Amino acid sequence: MRNLKLFFGSLGITYIFVIASTGIAVTATSCKKDKALPPVPKDSTDNVTSAQKAFDLLVLGKEFYMKKGLDSAGTDLTSAYADQIYVLQKSTYTDGPLVVTAGGVAYNGTWSANADYSKLELKVTGRPDFAFYSIPWRVTSKTLTGLKMVPQATNAGSKTLELEKK
Repeated sequence: MRNLKLFFGSLGITYIFVIASTGIAVTATSCKKDKALPPVPKDSTDNVTSAQKAFDLLVLGKEFYMKKGLDSAGTDLTSAYADQIYVLQKSTYTDGPLVVTAGGVAYNGTWSANADYSKLELKVTGRPDFAFYSIPWRVTSKTLTGLKMVPQATNAGSKTLELEKK
C-alpha cells in the first residue's frame, strides 16, 4: 500500500508539474499584446486611396447632365441647362480639366476637389449661364450614378446642383 501511495504521489506531483508548466506557457503566450498595424489610408500596391479609385471609376471621364438645378430662391433652372454635358477629366486625382458642351460647342474649364471629395469646385467661362455652377460646392450625396451638391457659401439659400450620369 505504501508503494502504491509513493507511486501515485510521484505521479500526482509530476501531473501537477506538467499542468502548471502548461498553464504558465499558455498564460505567457496569451498575455502578449497584439501589435496591430495602423490603418493604411492608401492601397499598398499603387498608393491610391479607395476614395480616389471610386472617383476615378465613377466620375472622371464620364458624361454628366444636370438632373436638377435650383437657384438661391428655389427657382428650378434645370430646363435652361438641358443641352449641357459635363465631363471632369483627370490631371491628378484632385484636379483637372472640365469640358462643358453647351449648344454643340465645347467650353474648357477646370475642376478641383479635396482629398475625400466632399468639396468640388467647378470653373468654366464662355457663357453667362456658366456662373450658376462655377463656384465651390459641398457634395452632400455621392451615388453610383450621380452627385448632389450645395454651395459651400452659407448664404446660398436653396441653391442646389444634381449631376447625373448620361
